[in-house]
Amino acid sequence: MGLAGQSSKALGNMVKGKATYDAAAALAAKDTLIEVSGSLAILFETKSADPVSEALPAIWDNYDDFTAKAEAMQAAATALDVSSVEAIGLGLRDLAQTCRGCHRAYRE
Repeated sequence: MGLAGQSSKALGNMVKGKATYDAAAALAAKDTLIEVSGSLAILFETKSADPVSEALPAIWDNYDDFTAKAEAMQAAATALDVSSVEAIGLGLRDLAQTCRGCHRAYRE
């Protein structure tokens, strides 16, 4: 999940003007978001016993909803247009909504 956060931050920094737009870096961030979101269902398939995990037990109580949210994140990441700062800004809003929806329900 750290990689997803780093990738989102990199894209957000481009949108906010804190970083210069870099097409290769934007595409790499998008690819990472697609990869991470595609692995969420597998990553959380087994209940975590990690004491530092921020995952709530609700993931495993509502696993179908969790996987639907992961699929929505992957769809938003896949649809993300990274061809310009403006395009990233528009797509990042949709992506952020999928992240927030899952974090609100399944993260401490």
